[in-house]
Amino acid sequence: MGSSTDSSRFVTAFEGGRPATQVHFNPWNPANYAQTYSIYWLQRTISAHGDGSVSSDFFEELSVDGNEVTVEFPTDWSYWNGDDITAEDYFVAAEIDRYQDPEGSPIEGHELVDEYTVRRIYKDEISPTVAKLNAGYGMEAPKSVFGEYLERYQDASGESAREDVTNDLLQMTISTEEFVDQGLGSTLFKIEDFNSSETLAVKQDDHPWADRTDIEEIRVLPNVESGTQVEQLEKSNDLDMTQYIAESQRSEYPDNLQNIYELSHYNCQKYMLNWNNKHLANRSVRRAIISAIDIPSIVDAATQTGMLATPTQVQTGIRETIEEMYLGEGFTDQLIQYPVEADEETARGHMEDAGYSLEDETWVGPDGDSISFDIITQSAVAQSQPTKVFSDQLNGFGMDTEMEAIGQDYYSKLQEWEFDIAWIWHVALPFWHPSAYFSNNFYGILAGDQGSSNDTGPTGVPFSTEIPEEVGAREVGSNGVEINPAQLMTDLNGASSEEETIELTQQLVQWFNFELPSIVHMQENRGFGGDVENFSFPDPDETRLDRPNPGPWALTSGLISRN
Repeated sequence: MGSSTDSSRFVTAFEGGRPATQVHFNPWNPANYAQTYSIYWLQRTISAHGDGSVSSDFFEELSVDGNEVTVEFPTDWSYWNGDDITAEDYFVAAEIDRYQDPEGSPIEGHELVDEYTVRRIYKDEISPTVAKLNAGYGMEAPKSVFGEYLERYQDASGESAREDVTNDLLQMTISTEEFVDQGLGSTLFKIEDFNSSETLAVKQDDHPWADRTDIEEIRVLPNVESGTQVEQLEKSNDLDMTQYIAESQRSEYPDNLQNIYELSHYNCQKYMLNWNNKHLANRSVRRAIISAIDIPSIVDAATQTGMLATPTQVQTGIRETIEEMYLGEGFTDQLIQYPVEADEETARGHMEDAGYSLEDETWVGPDGDSISFDIITQSAVAQSQPTKVFSDQLNGFGMDTEMEAIGQDYYSKLQEWEFDIAWIWHVALPFWHPSAYFSNNFYGILAGDQGSSNDTGPTGVPFSTEIPEEVGAREVGSNGVEINPAQLMTDLNGASSEEETIELTQQLVQWFNFELPSIVHMQENRGFGGDVENFSFPDPDETRLDRPNPGPWALTSGLISRN
């Protein structure tokens, strides 16, 4: 029997989740935003699929014609507070995004056609796939809350005035208490009560999807930092939906908990290298690091915590499952093939090429400074345990490291940029497309605001640099190609054809592979299982589950019911 004493209640826990009391709901403020918690309470408008296609279970129409995208909303949806969800909610969110950098944005503007229809107009023709992927506005920024920011942007007299609005927007938070009290959620289940240990939500009987399921209540638990509490609940049969159960752990789980679906997830994980450390600013040192570490051992440390993952084979900066689709056949084989398993001889060669010498088992640079790195990671065991292995491997190679595992303030700490190396997820948007990996932020490949007066972004990555003309060359040589990675990322987001998407992706991948601004060590898979004795789950052969967060999506779409 699952955890529900009342079989009409469904109990689950959310992946990597922080307690409801420690997150907020302003999507423009990434510090402690309710990234995973919100998927239960904010209705998603589009879904990306593993094969590169896009669908919508929500919009009445989502069509692309040249440089125009037409989005039509259903007429029977409302927020929990009763406010109708209309095209204006989309308009407010999308225009706020555009106003933050109207010159650099690929969007010309948005037009409210009628109460439930909005037209999005690009400056140039846009590929239908990219346009649909980027059309997922609607629920995160209700007009009742964020309309005032749009009005301020519209009244701003210039760039400086717009920056003032942006700064205010980036500092604003909406606590979970405010989110609930103001009724800003939009999904099938409405939060009734919450604390640091759990959230209780009840089905809205007037919701358009209410008749799909007979589950009346859901109880959602955070996956606490250690991860052990949720794992213990799964093994003691106290959860009705679980993470995908790895074969190595099958014997520890009850028979009624069965795997429903395994997803080749869009996520990877990486170690971000801060080039403001003068050692990490040296390309040869970065190459020595990837040669010295043993990626399979790092990934093994993660899989021991129950994670589904495989070692990254080639440093492309995008998910392995989409490489051929967006790079073309054989392109990956032309790139620099860094060691996947530890290769100390190659690593030593890179250090010596850079003028370093080994003294008292520590690498010392040409100016006499020994290498020392501060490494930060989230304190959750699935992140801290593999990062400890990574840190120990660098220590063993002669690079002194000090690792700090940080709890709820991790993302705030990350944005102080005082680390040398930082663990971070590697995907900026929940879809399988190069722009999700080459987005100009810390989830993507952070280059920085190229409109600033600096030559580099916050992690020392230059806005203008040279890469070799020949793909896979290890040195620039006499025929270097000058590129601006931040601009290429902007261009990729607005790529107007399949050919342009591939061309831009190839250039960004070559840059990533040549320079190593980060080391992507892990190709992450996910999935979910459930209590099949007491509940029925969607059949993957009949329902598309190759989408972000398929378990929570099925639950909040009313596709899970009692047996």
